[in-house]
Amino acid sequence: MPWALRMGQLASLALPGLDTPVHEAARSGAEALARGATRSLLRRDFVTAARVTRWLAWLAADNVALPLDAALLVDDIALRGGGNRCLLDVEICHHMLGLEGV
Repeated sequence: MPWALRMGQLASLALPGLDTPVHEAARSGAEALARGATRSLLRRDFVTAARVTRWLAWLAADNVALPLDAALLVDDIALRGGGNRCLLDVEICHHMLGLEGV
């Protein structure tokens, strides 16, 4: 979980077109990111869940197999989360997953 939390702090790097060592670490840690996003959601820490899920959406856009459905996770965060930062991350996730207008 501490690694996923650190990745959540670096969520602003989860953008299409970027490829750095941080992105390579995200590719190799998809399961840990999924676990971290799920645990944050269960703790009702929607901001952290949205930030970690942003990495999952980036991975999905990069055609990396995920252990969960990132679109369902994003929709759950959008329904239960709140705050401007959370909503920004949700919209970025929607864009990366191709869910605009949903």
